[in-house]
Amino acid sequence: MIRAILALVLTALAAAPLALNAGGLALLTEMLVLLAIAQSWNLLAGYGGLLSLGHHAFVATGAYLLFAVTRDLPVSPYIMVPLSGAGAALLALALTPVLFRLREVYFAIGMWVAAEIIKIVVSRLDYFGSSSGLPLYAARRIDTSWLPASAYWFALALAAGLCLGLWRLQQSPYGLHVHAMRDDETAARSLGVKTRRIKGTIFVLSAAGCGMAGAVGFLGTLYVSPIAAFDINWTVNAIFICVIGGLGAIHGPVLGVLLFVLLREGLVDYPGWSQIALGTIAVAVMLTAPQGLSGLLDRLLPRARTAVRDP
Repeated sequence: MIRAILALVLTALAAAPLALNAGGLALLTEMLVLLAIAQSWNLLAGYGGLLSLGHHAFVATGAYLLFAVTRDLPVSPYIMVPLSGAGAALLALALTPVLFRLREVYFAIGMWVAAEIIKIVVSRLDYFGSSSGLPLYAARRIDTSWLPASAYWFALALAAGLCLGLWRLQQSPYGLHVHAMRDDETAARSLGVKTRRIKGTIFVLSAAGCGMAGAVGFLGTLYVSPIAAFDINWTVNAIFICVIGGLGAIHGPVLGVLLFVLLREGLVDYPGWSQIALGTIAVAVMLTAPQGLSGLLDRLLPRARTAVRDP
């Protein structure tokens, strides 16, 4: 029954470009990109127990790789979406020898410092357009009339793929190792769990997800700049979405994205009030429902609970 409902929802979402206007399609694409970034951060923090304040570096890496490579090589920007994720994964791999020497809050701050350093370097290199950024030169080689719909379908495939991947992780023996490491790394290591390898794997996969989300998100805008790509709000919004929705739950970020966008769009005529509302709700949820909206929903609908939260 649940699978049939999910199939119907995905079918309806896939057909959205045929029914929505440009504004509605752009908003839905943004929501899916936010969901992809939030699920990637959820993999690292909710499942692996590693907090990061610098995941916007991977979002920017994916975006800049798409724009720079398609400018210099005859490569389709659509092909560059997964390759941008691979590039962000390589960056994460390069950072692991330094960052994994840090623990807990020091790791989170170290990731933020790394993101700021990368931002400074990119904004000073002419190859990446310095502080002005880059336009999508490859737009001359594709039919731009299909670009908004294509970006949407990529965002939908990425968000759905990440949700499915997290579900598969929870059902696998490898997922038990991840949960054991998160709950007690020392105890897990004593039982033979290769915690360092697991942390490195989920860190790289999390970066890849953010890199692809960054490529898709900026693909539809036709322009990328350091201010937009390295905006720390990419990370801050992901944290809010996961905390409010529920860490370690697949449906947590889904609920978090819906609430985040609903408040932002509902209070668009009242500047500043959306941030106040988001902050107030975040504090209220953390005090009354530490497992987020997904945990609250599981308690209210125990019979409808599905295998979307880790044990």
